Amino acid sequence: MPSLLPRAEQKNILITGASSGIGEALAWACAKRGMNLALVARRLDRLENLAERIRERYQVQVEVAALNICENEKIMPIFMGFSELLGRIDIVVANAGILKSRKVGDGRIERDAQVFETNVLGAIATSESAISLFRMQGRGGHLAVISSYSAFMPLPSGAAYSASKAAVSSYFNAVRAPLLRENIGLSLIYPGFVSTDLLQGFNSHGLPIIAKAKDVAEEILTAILAKKKNAIVPKLPWAVLYQMQKLVPNALLNSVQKFL
Repeated sequence: MPSLLPRAEQKNILITGASSGIGEALAWACAKRGMNLALVARRLDRLENLAERIRERYQVQVEVAALNICENEKIMPIFMGFSELLGRIDIVVANAGILKSRKVGDGRIERDAQVFETNVLGAIATSESAISLFRMQGRGGHLAVISSYSAFMPLPSGAAYSASKAAVSSYFNAVRAPLLRENIGLSLIYPGFVSTDLLQGFNSHGLPIIAKAKDVAEEILTAILAKKKNAIVPKLPWAVLYQMQKLVPNALLNSVQKFL
């Protein structure tokens, strides 16, 4: 059955962390709207399988490459290769991230270090290469960075994850204005709790509402194409909860955190 969603103008989108979860779901959503894909993740076998399935269903070009965003020196050459294969890259989505839970005081600080290296430094390294690529191509571009609603509502057993996403939000909100002067747009996306591999090993049973990655990806893509500066997805209940939290931050935060 054909999609009832409007097709995007012919655009080429690059997505990091595309082998599973939100990244994979976003790849499908983009293909459904006629967008060509450049997909990277650490697990090349999963990417190749995903690319084959997308090509069979949609008439779009899909290119893949293995990439660990913590290996900063490898990012730009791969991005340039995608630009050559597709003609240009219009949108880069910095989606790759990890969550490692632990109890505060358990001594496993290396888990927090890994989270910050991937979620913060990896996102910044991705953006640096994206910005350089947009400048080389000319005519600007659009950068979308996946943060998390936990940037506003910290998770006690995922404190490093929440802090890393708050850092991402602060960093990219700070650099937005200079980028706009170069015709480079920037969207910050804050997903609520989503059913993905990221929640494996995490006490997700206590989370209030867990959305499907497919549904969240559709809202993310809509926000990106609309060039929203900040978007909380899915809107219900998370955008409403955010407004409530601003009105009664301490009471609401404390009541919700008891279940996390």
